[in-house]
Amino acid sequence: MAPPDVPVPRSGSDAPVLPAAVVAAATAGHLETTLREVVRSAVDQVGAVFGAIGVLTHDGRRLDRLVVVGADPVEAARISALADQRSVRQFVSAPTVLRWDQLEVDPERLGFPPGHPARGPFLAVPVRVAGALFGNLYLTQKSTAEPFTSADVEVVQALAGVAGLAIGNARAAEQAERGRRQFQAGTEIVTSLLSGAGEDDVLRAMADRVLELAEADIAGVLCPTDDDDVLVVSAAAGEDSADLEGVHIPLTATHVGNVHRSGRPTAIEDVSADPVLGRHAEVAVELTPELGPGLMIPFDQPPGRGMVVAMRRRGREPFQVSPHHPLVAFVTRTALALELARSQARERRLQMQADRDRIARDLHDHVVQRIFATVLSLDRLSRSLEAGQPGIASRLGRSIDELEATIAEIRSAIFELHEDDVTAPSVRGRLSDVVRTVTEGSPLRRDLRLRGALDDLPREIVPDLVAVVRELVSNAVRHAAAQRVTVSVDVDDEVRVVVTDDGCGLPEVHARSGLANLADRAERRGGRLLVSSGPAGTEVRWTVPRPRR
Repeated sequence: MAPPDVPVPRSGSDAPVLPAAVVAAATAGHLETTLREVVRSAVDQVGAVFGAIGVLTHDGRRLDRLVVVGADPVEAARISALADQRSVRQFVSAPTVLRWDQLEVDPERLGFPPGHPARGPFLAVPVRVAGALFGNLYLTQKSTAEPFTSADVEVVQALAGVAGLAIGNARAAEQAERGRRQFQAGTEIVTSLLSGAGEDDVLRAMADRVLELAEADIAGVLCPTDDDDVLVVSAAAGEDSADLEGVHIPLTATHVGNVHRSGRPTAIEDVSADPVLGRHAEVAVELTPELGPGLMIPFDQPPGRGMVVAMRRRGREPFQVSPHHPLVAFVTRTALALELARSQARERRLQMQADRDRIARDLHDHVVQRIFATVLSLDRLSRSLEAGQPGIASRLGRSIDELEATIAEIRSAIFELHEDDVTAPSVRGRLSDVVRTVTEGSPLRRDLRLRGALDDLPREIVPDLVAVVRELVSNAVRHAAAQRVTVSVDVDDEVRVVVTDDGCGLPEVHARSGLANLADRAERRGGRLLVSSGPAGTEVRWTVPRPRR
């Protein structure tokens, strides 16, 4: 329905001017504030009871948000909440007056009873930014209850045109600020890496930053494993992130696998949909029942390829990505810094090993030989005094024994200096750090008992061992309401992890829970997971055969 035909303003009449508040908000890069001030200006210009600007999502198929201004702030807030990613029924490309029956919508269902200002016909004017449709500006009936005139339409249309420029400036400033934050985040992680921060800590910080910068609900960093067909979630952030760490994601029949093979950053509309017709890996199905949009950014992690994954809940706006997206640059820079830090760590280990070899040679060629020469000299002197001064000879003999013991200790130190990987943290140290970190800030008393040759275990089992201890202790901290937790790790013919607490027992275990992941880890190694839980406490026993070197 077109607006009534009334005389238009005479030529030369003043065009609408954006208020200073709109200009200031746009200059500062506050898009939300700019939108609100644009609506407020339109309401004031026309004298409407309520005004709103409906913003389209990037794909133009849904209403991203509704910014409402009106005489009743409470009602304006309620109307704003009606958007909630609704599908767009009609977005106008030219000024027009709309009725609810044209939109095939019952205003009663939206909470607009008879007599409500938004119940009657309302004016809709398109707002364009850089030539593209950004949204619609809506104005309800006037406070005087008079119909809209052609003059009203021209005023609001002119205002929408000028406002489009302000919105474009605000959006550009907002994007620039987001890019600056992403660059700063990358710089902070690179700095922490080159300052010697642990790789696990850096990967977790990377997941936290991706979660924040991508405005996601869940984010994770996936790293290569010994199996070329599987990636492991090395770090995760967001909802239920503790249950995700350590999960193995197959590259067959998954979106992760498709993106991994393409090597290109990819935005996925619905991660719960089948990546291959009629096929979707079971673990991926279990992880994504309530998730929708996904963003996957692969990165090189020699000798394989890793990936950063961010996901949003179903119904939220899809991700936008391009090869030059700031988030892609952030992931790429961080991955390069991670590899550089590893190279530097290898160089430091080689340099330290060279220094240790030099020290070992000096100890053997100089110190040990001099002590040995002194022992021979004292031994001859002791033998010469045995007949005439047996007491002195006996004391010399004890001194000779002490020197020989010192030689044995030095030779033992030389042997240790020649051992490989002496700079790598011990398994005992890593397990101690995990228990301490997980229980830090909790009143829970911890008891760690380590028995057997843990540091002689093959390297491939150590990540599983650390993940098991972290998950079980985290469960005790989060769910058990316990006062004490005991962690026992024993190594003989088997590797056993037993975690007990005096809490109230475990909650219901779901198929994709952390315990299910631990059971899967045990089964892959020919072992088992046993859980005994009750009101008096819980005992979880993880056992696998000891792998041979």
